[in-house]
Amino acid sequence: MITKYLMIPHLQIQNANAASSPYTVGFPAMTAWLGMVHALQRRIQCREELKKISMTRAAVICHTCDLQVFHDEGNFYSSLIGTANPLKKSRKTGEFERPPFVEEARCHLEVSLLVELEEVSGSIEQIFEETVRQELPRLKAAGGDIVLRHGEQQDWRVIAVDNDEEKDVRRLKARLMPGYAIIERQDLLRHEEGKDALDCLLNAMQVQYTANRDADGNFTGWQRTKVSANGWLVPLAVGFRDLSGSLQVKEQRSYEYEHHFVEPLVTVGEFVMPYRLASIQEMMWEYDYDEADGLYLCRNMGEKDLRGEE
Repeated sequence: MITKYLMIPHLQIQNANAASSPYTVGFPAMTAWLGMVHALQRRIQCREELKKISMTRAAVICHTCDLQVFHDEGNFYSSLIGTANPLKKSRKTGEFERPPFVEEARCHLEVSLLVELEEVSGSIEQIFEETVRQELPRLKAAGGDIVLRHGEQQDWRVIAVDNDEEKDVRRLKARLMPGYAIIERQDLLRHEEGKDALDCLLNAMQVQYTANRDADGNFTGWQRTKVSANGWLVPLAVGFRDLSGSLQVKEQRSYEYEHHFVEPLVTVGEFVMPYRLASIQEMMWEYDYDEADGLYLCRNMGEKDLRGEE
């Protein structure tokens, strides 16, 4: 089956939001990436000839992630690097002083985006590419600014891939290298009696260090072991859980849409090189709404989901 994708290679992003939830700092949330793709789709559909185009799924391949932290020598913990806000004149002393600020976790990124497309064919394809080159730089990527290099937008193209042809699949994976696709690894969360979900998350992420000693009891070094399987694991925010149901609040942003109080949902993600995945679909993410449980999720098309589709 031939599928068309929008390939956006090596996109430079500065000052992206690294606080993916109230209690995790690291790679931006999947809701931010799919939200950017959805915003791009809405801008593209403003053109009459592109109204039928939809961006159903997306994959994020990370090449670099530079978390803005300072690690002092001899200190185990890292500190967030804040922004230098303009000086403010004090009403009490009349002198200029640094204004108070809220710490913000930021990161600089280089990512490649692979977006699955529908209803893109013929002459529309060229119009679509030109519209993407105009609209994407105007958006925020996970709250960060997109930094363009000269001629980079010409590499933003629609490509057709035959998912049944191994050569086509390998060629696409090679274009995403070197990089790491983020996938969901919820299977690593082992629920134990007496422990809540946060404890399960911490257990899956922890690395244990054990002191090695010789026959005389002298310290010789540290032995590093991981509780979960080997791999580059990160906490990953993938959606929200509804806490209140639909309601109206005074001075809410818009009365045209339902208002809900929600809490973020965090799971375990893993960075995997694309060539290790059996198919392209295993790195794709899509929206999933569970009305019964009140879950607004970004779901990864893993092996189990692919078997279900078959």
